[in-house]
Amino acid sequence: MANDTQQIKCIILTLRKENVIVPNALVAEVISVKDLEEIGNSPEWFLGKMKWRGADVPLLSFEAAGGEVIRKVNANTQAVVLYAVGKGDDVSENPYMGLVMSGVPHVSHISRDQIIIDKEKSRDNPMVARKVRINGASVSILDVDAMVSMVSGLAA
Repeated sequence: MANDTQQIKCIILTLRKENVIVPNALVAEVISVKDLEEIGNSPEWFLGKMKWRGADVPLLSFEAAGGEVIRKVNANTQAVVLYAVGKGDDVSENPYMGLVMSGVPHVSHISRDQIIIDKEKSRDNPMVARKVRINGASVSILDVDAMVSMVSGLAA
């Protein structure tokens, strides 16, 4: 039986209380948040729109989507800009999304045999596709499709 040595290049994003993982191909850039336009009467997880390369990019909070109280965005706030890949026409108006980070992201090459499905009950967070353990560490797989749907739902 052949050994599956195929590896996926991923970015592990450090958040306040946990790490999330996304494929490297979904990450456009890591930036400092500037020129954030807050939008009134929006959910706690939607922090507003920030300018990035001439585009208005929705900025989201993973922690707030999970029900946590979050700090305000300030001059030291870092975000990862993600390519908004979704189903149907969900991405036509917002081809990018921003996600607030707490620490420095790092690149990792992960193979299938390093990933174990986490059987623990995870907190409810619509941005989590699945909880897994990678080399023993608990990691959430970011559900970018769900994030795109959440942002699209704001416009409706």
